[in-house]
Amino acid sequence: MILHYLLKNKILIDDVALEFSEGRESVRMKLAGNYKADNQVIQMGSSEVKSIYQRRDIYQNSNSTENFFFLGYDKNDLLSEIEVHHCDKIKVLDTLFDFNDDLDSIASGLYRYSPISKHSEGEYFFKDLKIVIMDKTQMGGQGSTLGYFYCTSDATHIEDDSATN
Repeated sequence: MILHYLLKNKILIDDVALEFSEGRESVRMKLAGNYKADNQVIQMGSSEVKSIYQRRDIYQNSNSTENFFFLGYDKNDLLSEIEVHHCDKIKVLDTLFDFNDDLDSIASGLYRYSPISKHSEGEYFFKDLKIVIMDKTQMGGQGSTLGYFYCTSDATHIEDDSATN
């Protein structure tokens, strides 16, 4: 699987075009793959006001290739984010990389399009691209190669986190 991220609103998964804010059923039909729905309400403290509503579909090893990614949806079941834990290649504009590439090298390539707004050991946030990348160590493994790729239609929750760090 090759994921191609075309700035903030359009994603290609192999040759299937998806757009942020596209309906969940439409995305499922386009991908025509095996997915597992994973909808949860996560309580934060004792108040229902602080609940997190997680709505996502999990895709693993679809189209006979090794891949593992989540498509996240908002409360109206509109595509809002993509988390990739493994795939063959990722392309952001003209920067191509994979899960064997060094995180710092990937960050250098993406820096051409967006300043690194948040940086901790093994984690980069690119505000203008609305992308987060992490190395395998940050994901519980070992090594400085890519371990996680995240893109979203709305990065305010990440921007808010970086303001408190």
